[in-house]
Amino acid sequence: MNALEKQKLTLLTHSKNMMNAALAEDWQRFSELDSVWQSQLKTAVDTYGVQLDSISEQLLKDNEAIQKKIKQAQAQLASQLQKSTQSHTSVKQYLK
Repeated sequence: MNALEKQKLTLLTHSKNMMNAALAEDWQRFSELDSVWQSQLKTAVDTYGVQLDSISEQLLKDNEAIQKKIKQAQAQLASQLQKSTQSHTSVKQYLK
């Protein structure tokens, strides 16, 4: 396996690991993976450029799945925060 193929495999594996962490809502793991992703991707693109085109569609699909899951998690957190705020307000009203 040559260096280009190894780089493609590394990028795809890292992307899938990020996606799996996001889908599992393992945000600690996702954050760890994401912290090195941009530099890893930039280095690969700077080194191989268009030779990575064969995996770009899959990387984009993974990224879309990750973004979708992040948006869902954000909406869920916002909803929980709103419910918590409403409960807190109700308790304050009751205690008056």
